[in-house]
Amino acid sequence: MTFDKETVTTQRTAKVLKAQIALSMFLMIFGGFSLFLPYDGALDDTDGLSWPIAMMLIGAVWYVGTKVAIWWQHE
Repeated sequence: MTFDKETVTTQRTAKVLKAQIALSMFLMIFGGFSLFLPYDGALDDTDGLSWPIAMMLIGAVWYVGTKVAIWWQHE
């Protein structure tokens, strides 16, 4: 009696870029938590983009760009 074994493959590209995903998520999460800090966070009244929001935006763009790179280079 023989069984047909299906080959399970993983995307090698995703494994290479997992560090990029982790760093971009850390940047977004740290920026989100930093919004609620009393010093230079949400309570800051200066003009312009605050650094926590900038961190979240950079992290989000980095995350989406990495996901697109993973999708684009998948095998």
